[in-house]
Amino acid sequence: MSVPSHQDRIEIWRYTYARSSLIEARAAAKLLIAHPEFPDEIKEAIVYQIVIAYARPFTKSQVTDSKRIVPLAIDVVPAEFQPLHDEYLQMRDRTIGHRDAVAFPSAPLNKVIVHVDNAGFVELHTVSPFTMLDSGLQQTLLLCDHLIKHCVLKVGDYCHHFVAVAPGTYVLSIDENPAEWLMKRVP
Repeated sequence: MSVPSHQDRIEIWRYTYARSSLIEARAAAKLLIAHPEFPDEIKEAIVYQIVIAYARPFTKSQVTDSKRIVPLAIDVVPAEFQPLHDEYLQMRDRTIGHRDAVAFPSAPLNKVIVHVDNAGFVELHTVSPFTMLDSGLQQTLLLCDHLIKHCVLKVGDYCHHFVAVAPGTYVLSIDENPAEWLMKRVP
């Protein structure tokens, strides 16, 4: 077993983190496809999960006290998926992570909706995306599959470090000078 360098451990973290987030986005998209009968509130929560999980690998992450990285570069997204990728990052930045009033001028997203009933009761809220079209969800599955494969290939370059590790569950340290780079996890 060879001890990976600090940079190698960060790379292992980078691609494992990205892969895990993309698996989460893919699983949420599959759930929404499989259950079109879910109430709007549940659909909205699943859409949020898809967008947030998908966007994580493309936004800055703190890997040391002084270092931030973007786990996946934009160039790993195939051109045919670029509009979907851009839409997800826009949704994260302007609708889910923040509510920008001018985010989507042609859609009712983030606009104030006023509901007045016959008794004069006024309800105010903003509109959120609560569902996605099946075609967009199918594209999400394909995009996530592509990016997951990319991450698996990248992290594969570092798997030789784990060849002689005894069976068990471990936690990889990305600290610069850890006492142990791989710590046995106690159940």
